[in-house]
Parts: sequence; structure tokens; C-alpha cells
Amino acid sequence: MNIIKNAGVCAPLGFSSAATAADIKGNGSDKLDYGVLVSMVPCEVAAVFTKNNVKAAPLIFAKERLTSENKIFGILVNSGNANACTGKEGLKNCRILAEEGEKVLKLDSNSLLISSTGVIGEQLPVNKMKKHLRELPELLTGYDEEFAKCILTTDTRTKRLAVLVETENGAYVIGGVAKGSGMIAPDMATMLSFITTDAMISEENLKNCLNSAVDESFNSITVDGDMSTNDSVFIFANGLSGININTEKHLREFQESLNYLCRELAKEIVKDGEGATKFVTIRVKNAFSKDEAKRCGMKIANSPLVKTMFFGEDPNWGRLMACTGASLVTMHEDKVDIYFNNLKYVENGILIDKQLEKEAAEIMSEESFTITVDLNTGNAEAEVYTSDLSYDYVKINADYRT
Repeated sequence: MNIIKNAGVCAPLGFSSAATAADIKGNGSDKLDYGVLVSMVPCEVAAVFTKNNVKAAPLIFAKERLTSENKIFGILVNSGNANACTGKEGLKNCRILAEEGEKVLKLDSNSLLISSTGVIGEQLPVNKMKKHLRELPELLTGYDEEFAKCILTTDTRTKRLAVLVETENGAYVIGGVAKGSGMIAPDMATMLSFITTDAMISEENLKNCLNSAVDESFNSITVDGDMSTNDSVFIFANGLSGININTEKHLREFQESLNYLCRELAKEIVKDGEGATKFVTIRVKNAFSKDEAKRCGMKIANSPLVKTMFFGEDPNWGRLMACTGASLVTMHEDKVDIYFNNLKYVENGILIDKQLEKEAAEIMSEESFTITVDLNTGNAEAEVYTSDLSYDYVKINADYRT
């Protein structure tokens, strides 16, 4: 597997994208906020959506289209308006825009999906969006930086990546873009990710691979513990490389490459977390089971007390112990060891030496560091990724709509 520099969803064969400024929020902005990702040929498609019981209209619309025998060519995406909590009109607006997109892009009926992100509870400015949608065919290109920009909300930068996977029969590419900065929690959050590949893969294998990749990437990150209404990860496979990967060996290679791509995009979301100054890996090892390891890690990663401790660069290990116990996993207080990077700070549930505090604080002064909790109750482990909680997070979200 090789990384392709400055590339994303248009790196695989046959994919193109476009973006335009539709002023969806209605504040006179010329920010890119409306785009399309499309394949030359129909794709096998798989998706993972938020587990929130309140699901935005685009998710309901996409699920309907993916459970029918439709040939899917691509997806329309907007930022600035989530089209969530918008009732029947919101779903109707998805259909109107998809139909208009299929018309102007000269695609089959029922072949476009919809994805949205932004403010909840407001109807889409459909007439304005239809007008700007007609600009997209002329803007289609094999370069995806503008598409990556049009999906951003409070993000400070684009997030995209592509990898080349070589096999004995030839090579194929996997590319991806993502957005996300706040409302990031397990079972996804205000994040969208679009992944493409030109590998030939069955729908069932594609679904299985995506579910596995999402579990250890997008569902292993947290910024603020809030779950959104619009979280979606889509993967489109058009097979244009001609490389059939529906064998055990090739699927294993594909899974490893997809895992890597999703994990790196997920890490970028955490690093770009709203107001974040720290990127922290929480590693829980020697747990009774993988599920328990992840549950313990997420309990620590989501704790406001722990996250403010990261921001203050204070090695208050008691908060880590308290969260470990509060996760209700199999553990014994007198067996727990805690490390700051490679510095063993706590052994058998007791601080080793107060003189180590300065060294631990120096580790926490770095932009990235790892906290390891060794439960010593089994042999399972998991990693999750989190950020600190700063003053700027409050400022950003206090006036989000304005």
C-alpha cells in the first residue's frame, strides 16, 4: 500500500467531483457549500449511519434508495443546513434535488444519494440550490480539493487521503474525504465521510469491510461526546480498475488498506476538533474483552474532567482511575497500571512516585501523546482517539448559528 499525495475521492478511476457556492445559510457567503461526487458507471455502495434515533432526511432518503434495486452513480452533498427535524417537507426536498441532479448530470432516475450537514431544524433553500446545482456539470473535474472544502462547517481544514494497493494482477486505488470538528462521539457524530474505490468487490463484501473499518476508526473517536443526526460514511466501488478482490487474500489486503484510510481520516477529525489543542490516544490493554477495552477507553476519552485535564496539562491520574472504574468493565483497582507515553506513572493502582509528576506534565505539554491503561485482567486491547476541551470549544458553540 502506497499513499498518493494530494489526492482523495477522485484518485480512483472514473470518479469526478464539483463544488459551488450556493449561499445555503443565506448570509451572503461565497464559501463553497454544495457539491457532487459521481462515477462514470454505476457503483456498488455501502453506508453506515448514525445510531441517533433522530435521523436527518438525507439519511432516510439514502437508506430508501440503497435498499431498492437502484443503480447508484453518486451523491449530492451540502453544508450549512442539516435538513434534520424537517418532517415530510425535508424528505420531499431530497427527492426534488436528487431528481434535478439526475436531470442535469444526465444520469438514470433514482441514481443519486443525498448528504447534508449544518444547522438542524431549517428547511433547505431548494430553489436556490436547484439553480446552483445546474452549474455543477460544467465544473466536474478529477481534482477533489473543492469537493472536500464544500462539506466543511466548523472545520479549519480539509481532510482527504488516497492509497494505491498493488496486487499480483494489478493495482487499484481507495480514496476518501471527511468532515467533522464538533459533535463527534462513538456511533459517529457531526461527521461525513465519502470513500471511493475502483476495485471490483461484491456488495456484501463491501458492507462487511466498511462496517469493520468504521468500528475501529470513525466509531473510535470523540471530541465532545455528542451524537449528531446526520453522521454518514459512504463507500462507492465502480470496479473500473478491473481488479477483482473477492478472494480471502485480496479482501484481507483491501480491509487493511481501508482500515488505514478510515483511521487516518478519523484522526484528522479529532486533530481538527473544535478548539482542540491536544490529540490524545487512549490505549486500554489486557482487558477481559475487546468490547470492554473500548468501553473503558471511550469512558475516559469522553470525560469532561479528563479532557479539561488534558487542556491544563495536569497529570491528575485520579481522574483516569475514576473513569476506569465508572466504565464498569472487569477490573481490580489494585491491578491497574497507567502510563503517560512510555512513562509508567501508576502501578497496581498506586502512584509510583510524586517526583514523576513533572515528567508526566512535560509529556502532556506535547500536541500529541498516549495514555495507556493496563487493566491486567485479560489479553484484549483497543485504542480510541480524543482531544482536549478548551475555552475555544465553548466560544465556537455558543454562537454556532450566528
